Amino acid sequence: MKTANATALGLFLVIGLAFVVGGVVLFSSGRLFHSEFKFILYFDGSLDGLNPGAPVTFRGVTVGRVKQILIHHNQAPNDFAMPVIIVIDENLAQSKSDIGLQIPSQARMSELVSRGLRGRLDSDSLVTGSLHVGLDFVSGPPPPVYHQLTPQYDEIPTVPSPFQQLWANLQQLDLPGLSTKLNTLLARLDTKVKELDMTDINSGLTNVLGSANQFIAGPDLTNAVREARLALDQAQSLLQRLNGRVDPLVDNVNVTLADAQKTLADLRSAFQKLSGMLGSDSAFRADLAQALEQLSNASRAVADLAEFLERNPDSLLMGRKQPKQ
Repeated sequence: MKTANATALGLFLVIGLAFVVGGVVLFSSGRLFHSEFKFILYFDGSLDGLNPGAPVTFRGVTVGRVKQILIHHNQAPNDFAMPVIIVIDENLAQSKSDIGLQIPSQARMSELVSRGLRGRLDSDSLVTGSLHVGLDFVSGPPPPVYHQLTPQYDEIPTVPSPFQQLWANLQQLDLPGLSTKLNTLLARLDTKVKELDMTDINSGLTNVLGSANQFIAGPDLTNAVREARLALDQAQSLLQRLNGRVDPLVDNVNVTLADAQKTLADLRSAFQKLSGMLGSDSAFRADLAQALEQLSNASRAVADLAEFLERNPDSLLMGRKQPKQ
């Protein structure tokens, strides 16, 4: 009986161990040599559709995976939020950016959370219902809520997804009551429509439209429009003629008044010269002084009349307006 060759046995074990290590490396996609960082998120509501290995995305770009889905972990007894542990692959995240991304420290994570970093459940497909964890910066998020009693993982606060918010709003609707009210409204509307006499309404509308058409196309409206246009033309012509006659008339009156004023001034000057030639005790001189005063008053009246006509040329046609009492 031959004894086993120790060298061959050792070589076989080494080759087998190499295959085992290679298989582990192959099936784990090289994760043994990647730096992975764990985070925990607590979600309110069901996790149906989320499975271990589901992607973890940052604004739609895959940077890790879901590692564990738990029911209760490191939280208060009356806290029923569902914990999910995720891992972010540093090499995978680095390969998606050219600015040298780094997994943040606890202080850096607090700063990112204060700037709006939140996690949520996003849907992969409405048909399959599969979910994944999405990370993003939310504008105006609610204050962060932390669930861990003792700090074991870096915790990322969560917010409901748009689909969860929509579903929550739909659950608050009183659909049976809304359906009942809608049916009642439709029944009333159907009753009101049946009560309408559509034949009479149609006939009345037809008569109204026919009468309106006859009025518009009739000769009365056409003649009225034509006569109104003619009256406007005649009024415009009259105004033009009147304007052409008022101005010359005013000019003539102004010239006449100016001549009269000049004549009165000449008469007054002559009377003054004549008065100087008479004696102081002459009766004729007293009469002459009275005549000069009357000529002065007449001259002022003519001047006032000329000024009035210059301000109111239409008074030659309309007459002077009586002052209000």
